[in-house]
Amino acid sequence: ENAGNESSMLGVRVLRAARSVRPHVLAPAMQKSFPAFSRTFAAVPTVRDNTVYVTFTNRNGDRLRVPGLEGQTLYEVALANDVVVGDLFTCHVVLSPESYAAHPQPKSEEETHLDTVHDRSPTSRMASFLKLSKAVPETTVALVDVRDFETP
Repeated sequence: ENAGNESSMLGVRVLRAARSVRPHVLAPAMQKSFPAFSRTFAAVPTVRDNTVYVTFTNRNGDRLRVPGLEGQTLYEVALANDVVVGDLFTCHVVLSPESYAAHPQPKSEEETHLDTVHDRSPTSRMASFLKLSKAVPETTVALVDVRDFETP
């Protein structure tokens, strides 16, 4: 019974260590010996594979370029980087025309929230609804209810 636990623990350690190994780095002998292992980790993307960038600008022209991950909302990226965009559902931002055109159009729920914004522009979005995607590797955002932020 003890040997079984040690064996399963070893398997867990091997899997943990292998998470950082890219398939092309695996020795051919290991790929041959453990084909399921190679297939399992061949499709695992790295953080770099999922990184996109957001550039926030304020009224002073200060720019802050920060990384985000595909699938995160613009609101989550702002929050993680201490950029104040408002509270959830009051997080009105204005995208650059290029960024607005590159992202999917707002859905009806977001449009409902945008209809309540008094200073709406043609490229307005709600940060909590805009999901980042690798299809748009760079998004430029003007902070509407402009608050200064520190630039590195």
